[in-house]
Order: sequence, then C-alpha cells, then structure tokens
Amino acid sequence: MRSRWAYGAWLGAVILAAAAGLVANQIVSRPPILVAKRVVVPTPPPAILTGDTLQRGETLAELLADNGLSGSASFGVIEAVRAYKNPRRLRPGATVEFAHRSDQPPHRMSMKLNPDSTLLLALADSAWSVELELTPVTTDTLLLSGVIETSLWFARLGGEVDKLAEGEFQDYVYDLADVFAWKLDFTRDIREGDRFRVAVRRERRPDGSLRSRRFMVIELINKGRVLPAIPFASDSKLREYYDAEGKALRGAFLRYPVPFRVTSSFNRRRYHPILKRRRPHLGTDYGAPTGTRVMATASGRVTRAGTWGGYGRMVEISHARGIVTRYAHLSRIGVRVGQSVEQEETIGRVGSTGLATAAHLHYEFLQNGRHTNPATVKLPPARALDSDQMPAFAGVRGNALELLARIPLPDPTALPTAEPAVEVTAAAMNSPAR
Repeated sequence: MRSRWAYGAWLGAVILAAAAGLVANQIVSRPPILVAKRVVVPTPPPAILTGDTLQRGETLAELLADNGLSGSASFGVIEAVRAYKNPRRLRPGATVEFAHRSDQPPHRMSMKLNPDSTLLLALADSAWSVELELTPVTTDTLLLSGVIETSLWFARLGGEVDKLAEGEFQDYVYDLADVFAWKLDFTRDIREGDRFRVAVRRERRPDGSLRSRRFMVIELINKGRVLPAIPFASDSKLREYYDAEGKALRGAFLRYPVPFRVTSSFNRRRYHPILKRRRPHLGTDYGAPTGTRVMATASGRVTRAGTWGGYGRMVEISHARGIVTRYAHLSRIGVRVGQSVEQEETIGRVGSTGLATAAHLHYEFLQNGRHTNPATVKLPPARALDSDQMPAFAGVRGNALELLARIPLPDPTALPTAEPAVEVTAAAMNSPAR
C-alpha cells in the first residue's frame, strides 16, 4: 500500500512539474510589449516675405541676384518666366515678392507681370515650377447722367454716382470727347445746360480698378440737339458708334487734332503777339504741353514735313476733294514726305518752334487752296450702314434705347449753386490725351 501511495505521489509531482514547465515556456515565448517613444518634430519657422521692384535699366537677373539667388537659380527662374513673358520686356516698376527662411535663398516667388496676371514660382527638387494666376474681375453696368455747368469736366452728376471710383469720371470725359470728335469740338461747342446720359459696361478688379470699360449707349443733348451714340460691330468687326438712323459718327475728318482748349481762333484781323501788328490768323491754336501727340484729322498723303518759316516744324497733308491740313510749331515730326497716313495716326508732337510764344499746335484747313475756319467748315458726311446690316443694328439699337430709358434725364433748369460734384484740376485738364 505504501509503495502504491508513494508511486502515486511521485507521478502527481511529475505531472505538476511538467505542467508548470509548459506554462513557464508559454510565458517566456509570449512576444514582448513594445512602448512607442514620442518624437517631437519642431515646426519650421514661418517664411520671411520680402519684396523688390525692377528699376529702370535693371535686368531681372540683377534683381534676383540682389535678393540672394545664385547664378544657376536665377537662370532657372528666368527660363521658367520665359514661357509666359520675355524677361527683357519686363517694364520698370514690375514687382517681385520673395519667400525664404533665415539664412536661406528664396524658395518661392510671385512676379506681377501686369494688373491682370501674376506668376507664382516654387522651388522643388532643384527646379522651379511656375503657374499663371489671373486677377479675378466682376462685371457690372454703370448708369450715369449729368448736366454741364461750365464744361464737361465740371458736370453735376446723377445716377449711380456712388459706384464711381476716384478719377473714373475724368476718364469718361476723354472717352466721350473721342466718341463725338467728328461731331463736336468739346472745347468750343459744349454749353451750360447741355445734358448727357451714359451706360457703361465695366470689368472691375478686387482693388476697385478697371480692367476694361465700354459704352453700351450714350446720349448727348447739345444746344437742343439730341445726339445718340450706339456701338455696333459691322461686317468689318470693328466696333464703331452710330446714330439712331445707322449713320456713323466717325466722319471723314476729326474736328481737332489734339483734344485741348482753343487758345486762339480763326481770325482774319488778329493782333500777332510777336510781330506786334495785325495779320490774318488763318487757323486755330490749341494750347497743349510740349510732347503731346498730334493726330492726322483724316487719311491722306504727306506733302510737307520739315521747317517752313514762321510755322517752325510743320506737317502738311493732302486729302481727297482738294482739302489740305497743316500742323505747325511741332517739336518733333514723325512722318516723311510722300508717306500715306490714316486718320488719328500720330504725325508729330506739340512744340513751340517758329513764331510761337509758348507750346501749342497751330492747325489749318484749306479747301481748293483757300483757308477755311476748321471749327465751322462743313465736313464731308459720315458713311451709313448698308441696308443688309440694318436688321442687326435695329436689334442692338432697341436694346440700347431700353437701357437708356432706365436713366432719368436731369433737369437743366435745376442747377444747384453748390460746388460741382466732379471737378478736374488744371493739371488733369492739361494732361496728355489717352
């Protein structure tokens, strides 16, 4: 019995030992528990932003070098830019912004090519990528009216005046003078109480500046005459202005070669300020700053171009129907004898050569060899649209007149005595025409 009990105890002990060993082996073979270490990556410092402006006579490569780019990096930038703009044609005043970190050359750039486009450049893997960013615009229609007080530059405005940017109306003054240049001399023919209505389609940038502007319709009431101007693109695809009957406002001759004030009119017994005696003044003088461009008032052929006595530097142009025009006291001449010129083409610059006391343009108009007052001469009639173009024009005219009807016509008898709502300084009135 004792031997059986001892054997059983021994066997139990062996089994317990084996089980304990198995458990121990399982515990040892279990994979260890890994504890992740927290690694703190420091945030890079923010990029430093700097800017520079291209100066007159400076190249883009020089500007880049001044802002820390190496020769090879500058070459990469220039080649990237070349796909959008010839770097040699970047104008003075072009701005470039750089992004770089402390003690490092720039790794990002933005280059403003013009108000409507900016190049964005970024350095990646030793190469510069480039993207063209266009300035967004919003489109609206501006409705304005006005009453002339002393001139178009001094007008009492009505309509959506609150939408005008600073100096915007002054640009419209020059535009209106251009539209009606074949009908009116804005320095002589505009009278107090004249009225106008205009609708302008505008594209505006976020900063309020205009990308483009164009008239949708114009109405000018001058000395009781109603003068509409309706833009229309004929078969030539050129957008011109027409009256309600489809006759072009652009006549064969401009009323004046420079849009500036008359300083001396046509007068057959004018007192000459230099010669100190009375002699005929067979033309019209326009006061304008030296260097102002002078336009041919009609297409023709240059018959004189050079110095001619008291005229100083002078250009003479022969036109159809026996008409000759002369432009005197020029500081520079831009055409040669025998050259054909088009209406509004620049033929010279205002000066004070010859018998002149100050910078101005002396303009003469001759018909069949006889001097005629260019301010009052009956000019050749404007051409009209062809009959097959009239249906399309009628549709445009209808839309234009509906738009015009939305603009209340101001009362010329209700001129207030307060200061004008829009006033142009003397400097603005004498600035070169656009």
